[in-house]
Amino acid sequence: MNNSKATENARYYRAYVSSYNTNIIQLKTPWVPAWWSAAFPGMGHLMHGAYTKGFVLFIWELVINVNSKINLSMVYSFTGQFDLAKEVINTRWVLLYIPVYIISIWDSYRKTVDINKLYVLASEEKAPIVPFNLTAMGLNFLDRRQPRLALLWSILMPGMGHLYLKRIPTGFFLLLVWIVCTYFSNILTGLHLTLLGNFSEATNVLDIQWALFLPSLYGFALYDAYTLAVEYNKLYKTEQAEYLKREYQLYDLKINNL
Repeated sequence: MNNSKATENARYYRAYVSSYNTNIIQLKTPWVPAWWSAAFPGMGHLMHGAYTKGFVLFIWELVINVNSKINLSMVYSFTGQFDLAKEVINTRWVLLYIPVYIISIWDSYRKTVDINKLYVLASEEKAPIVPFNLTAMGLNFLDRRQPRLALLWSILMPGMGHLYLKRIPTGFFLLLVWIVCTYFSNILTGLHLTLLGNFSEATNVLDIQWALFLPSLYGFALYDAYTLAVEYNKLYKTEQAEYLKREYQLYDLKINNL
């Protein structure tokens, strides 16, 4: 039985398992996706599995931020170099940045509220959860995952924790963006020079405009991989419990209180 046939009679369903992704709806505090959208537009939408909107906002952030020099201007402002901050900022790009940035935060918050309502309705309807998908493109199934292992792989390389969880679109996208930002920021070259004790040279080679993207990317990869592993485990237990109850529990079974 495939996912479409299993859920075609359900108005709301809780999960969709494909050969390359496991997409679920889950309860979230609305401020969490909103916060991640503020840190990097698109992250809050990726948390919901809204890939198209999330990827577009991600790329939008990179293009507009780099051309407007927002990160560089922020560094100059934080270090008290206000004249340099005003000099490097490109107002033509900044004025394009502000409206979409605000709407991204609002939309991720609004979407979380709506999904929380759908989660309640889907939980009441208890549509079948198909735990297994096998196609010519690959195999995917619900299973117990180790949140700490997903966290560890993300620490070593952002995106790998999501690949471990079979969240292929997010995993490869985060990996690609991490490689691009790492390359243009020269962070690895700076790290190498720092280990050699060439601190001044390490500072000079660092491109702070690209380097400021890295903390948000790294933190999101760690947080999202860990929380997804926890939610996948909950989904696995729910599907298993419902299957055992449906197939093996006798309706006339009575257990006396001890």
